[in-house]
Amino acid sequence: MRKIECIIRPEKFEDVYQAIRKSGAGGMSVTEIEGFGNQRAPGKSMVEKIKIEIYADAFQTDSIIDTVMKAARTGKIGDGKIAVISLEDMYRIRTGEKGARAIKDI
Repeated sequence: MRKIECIIRPEKFEDVYQAIRKSGAGGMSVTEIEGFGNQRAPGKSMVEKIKIEIYADAFQTDSIIDTVMKAARTGKIGDGKIAVISLEDMYRIRTGEKGARAIKDI
């Protein structure tokens, strides 16, 4: 089980959203955030970004990463980052299902 965190440009969100929906991912969460890295906004200390969180089975991880990278890339500083975090387990609160069944109906 993995948690895939993607930080992307706001203007690329719709492209990434559509690509993730087509990828077969079980779902995603989206948050508007601010931060900074190598990209700096003139006159501002922070830059607006979108954070997408996806829970996935290990076998789906590479495919989802490739999908996000292709949809989010502009080739300019500030395209974002993707982090992959290993999860010990996942539970669906409503049913008590765990593991892959907690992510997507199987």
